[in-house]
Amino acid sequence: MGLYRRKGLVLATVLALTGAGPAAATDGHFLHGVGAINSAMGGAGVAAPASLLGAYYLNPAGLLAFDGTRVEFGFEVFRPDRTVASNIPGLGAGSTTSKSDWVPLPAIGFSTRLGNDRVVVGLGATGIGGFGVDYPASTTNPILTPQPNGFGQVYSNYQLLKITPAVAIAVTPKLWIGGGLDVDWASLAVQPMPTAAPAIDAGSGTAYYSSAAAADGAFGAGFQLGLLYRFNELVSVGASYSSPQWFRDFTFNSTYANPNLASFGTPREIRFGLDVPAVYAAGLGLHPLPALTIAADARYVTYESTSGFKDSGFRPDFSVAGFGWKNIWVTAIGGQFEASDHLTLRAGYNHSGNPIPGSQTFFNIPAPAIVQDHVSFGLGYKVTRRCDISAAYYKAFRNTQSGPIPNPALPPGSTITSSLREDSILLQFSFAQK
Repeated sequence: MGLYRRKGLVLATVLALTGAGPAAATDGHFLHGVGAINSAMGGAGVAAPASLLGAYYLNPAGLLAFDGTRVEFGFEVFRPDRTVASNIPGLGAGSTTSKSDWVPLPAIGFSTRLGNDRVVVGLGATGIGGFGVDYPASTTNPILTPQPNGFGQVYSNYQLLKITPAVAIAVTPKLWIGGGLDVDWASLAVQPMPTAAPAIDAGSGTAYYSSAAAADGAFGAGFQLGLLYRFNELVSVGASYSSPQWFRDFTFNSTYANPNLASFGTPREIRFGLDVPAVYAAGLGLHPLPALTIAADARYVTYESTSGFKDSGFRPDFSVAGFGWKNIWVTAIGGQFEASDHLTLRAGYNHSGNPIPGSQTFFNIPAPAIVQDHVSFGLGYKVTRRCDISAAYYKAFRNTQSGPIPNPALPPGSTITSSLREDSILLQFSFAQK
């Protein structure tokens, strides 16, 4: 494969990624895995790399597991099912389901060994997370009644793309280390935007939140470090660290929304900082049989120290300080079995902590990242010596969570309930030249 052809493949995929729709992700706001192989194994693979896409996501040291030059294309279609309900005693109760479309999520990974075979370099471009809802305004669901009594239509769309040039080095035949520079791009749109102070009519006390539905994009950066140690052919261990991804603030052109004020319709600028949390990961790889690989991982996601996620509640001006998410543990286990020279079977399970406390349910109507349990399975077929096709499916089971509406003017017992489940289908093509 020529150099210019490789560059063209990477550029085409990056352009496709930036046009992808929102993901309502499964481990907090992250995808539980990337690519059909890694996702089918429950997102596990820190110490047992089974695909390039999984190595770029979990542990760059794992790039050394692949010989020669390798390219992987992944394509995922993802469908979240989201519902929000509200109950205000004396005023009514109702439930609304978000518009749910299949969302495309492409990914690409490339790696090649250098002359001495102890060094691998490569580039990965992957969509790794996001969130999104589209709840129409309602006359029966109190929280979605038109402003100022409710929020009216609630819309959100957050996309997160990571591009990682990486290098992996075999310090010894047993010890591998790797690192990469993450260059990130994210897009955010929210309607209405609660992190900006509402326009309040002092006479009546009515408040209107402005819109940030005209999406803004922002660049960020961070890095990854990882190591993998193979005790023998049967056991390997690994660990990795993904730094915080530091982003510039999102900036939205908006207007003041209160029709009772002279400022109605006049321009305002809204700014919001939303970074990506650091992730610590450790894993165990087992190979009890030549054809069987078992991977088990634990990851720790640090939302409580991340801009945009760590703060919570209302400020004195009635703007929302942030999402108020908590740190979470993620555990994953998966396996693959080479049933024949051509067919490989895979399955996995993933459990994620819920980052949203019940008390913050109201503030996370645009980002109901509450699913916890996922099952996955898939298969791979070797079409030729150099080409494999893999497919996978995973389900994130429905989780439902309720919390109070923090408005002292409403009757006691006023509540918000969010519900979410997800389904996804993945396809991956892998090409190797040894």
